[in-house]
Amino acid sequence: MGVYQIREDGKNATVEVLDDCVIRTRKKTIGKDDIQTFPIKSVTSVSHDRNPFGTDQVRIQFGSVSYEWKVKDAEQMVADVHSKMFQ
Repeated sequence: MGVYQIREDGKNATVEVLDDCVIRTRKKTIGKDDIQTFPIKSVTSVSHDRNPFGTDQVRIQFGSVSYEWKVKDAEQMVADVHSKMFQ
């Protein structure tokens, strides 16, 4: 299980990788936090890339929904998701 700090659309958030799901939480200053839960079995792909400026990015696909996040520990996050996908 891992919790990763991400940057999505210019906002800070967290992604928690559990045995059976991935939970993305984006805190809001007003109102309820934006929380999305995706079952691990719905992950169709996950990859790590480094842009020319040295920023690590993770692209994760849940069926037809795709997210791209800036992640400090991108390699570890991808390894964590892969280990859950192929248990």
